Amino acid sequence: MYKYTYVMIEEKARFFKALGDRTRLTIVGCLLKHDHCACDFTDIAGKDQTTISRHLKILIEAGVLRYEKNGRYVIYSIRDDSMKETLERCGVEKVDSCCSESAMDAQTKKHVVKKNYGKIALGMVQGCGCCGDLSGEEIAGSIGYSSNDISSFSDANLGLGCGNPTALGDIHEGEVVLDLGSGAGFDSFLAARKVGKAGKVIGVDMTAEMLAKAKENAESYGFANVEFRQGDIEELPVATGSVDVVMSNCVINLAPDKSRVFREAHRVLKDNGRMYLSDIVLLKDLTAEERSDENLICACVGGALMKEDYLRIIREAGFIIRIIDEDKDISKRQYAGYPLESLKLELRKK
Repeated sequence: MYKYTYVMIEEKARFFKALGDRTRLTIVGCLLKHDHCACDFTDIAGKDQTTISRHLKILIEAGVLRYEKNGRYVIYSIRDDSMKETLERCGVEKVDSCCSESAMDAQTKKHVVKKNYGKIALGMVQGCGCCGDLSGEEIAGSIGYSSNDISSFSDANLGLGCGNPTALGDIHEGEVVLDLGSGAGFDSFLAARKVGKAGKVIGVDMTAEMLAKAKENAESYGFANVEFRQGDIEELPVATGSVDVVMSNCVINLAPDKSRVFREAHRVLKDNGRMYLSDIVLLKDLTAEERSDENLICACVGGALMKEDYLRIIREAGFIIRIIDEDKDISKRQYAGYPLESLKLELRKK
């Protein structure tokens, strides 16, 4: 009898201790609304994946959550209906977003990015705010573009990249290429030269001003094989299995749900399709204040993931990764010494 009572008290203590943390309450609130993949929680309050994994483990051990593997994904949910009722009786509220009050929510981030990059497209500001007084030509030259690339499409080069995915990519004549976050079209036009008239390049961007500039540039440069579409890279306006190559240049860090971006890229690629990208990843985590700083978000820093977390969500999306290069010097050249690097990858769809 006493042993049974002790066990019951111990279980209740674990339960209430598990709920005695704001981040864990946010996770539980999200799961009261919907089941979630483990990778969906990486943006909670700017916490890194190691911290989130620790919180999930505590909730599992307290009997609050359960999980099951679904192919490449680990899906978390409330243990059962009885636990849901208990949580609601305890006053745990359902929440629509998996971001805590201290973190900028996804829609706000997108609004901030659209507003800032719209100004860049209109020429109201130069660059994304990461690179000081460096010109677009200087930035492009430092990250792998040739003088011919830069001079050929000078109106499309806004100095917003952290690498040159078209140079990294094994892109062939006649292929269909998708450019995520195509901006004014610089990388799209370089890819269009590679695929030729028999191929096609699709650029997707969520900023209306950027799309208008890209379309104007395409007409000016005489590209009939390039199409620009307005859309969100977390929900691509592209048919499943229709693309040979996906490329992206310093854009995915701006997306609140990076896991979804890679799942979408995987969806639209043909079997054995490939992806070439350059992106900013962190080598040391930022503070919550830095992650909510609008200028740092727009400068490709505030929304960046830790390197290992970034690689993990790519694997979870179903890609085989080859690291082509890691540019650590870019931290001092363009990013005021923040602990980051430009990661350049080739991904192959399994």
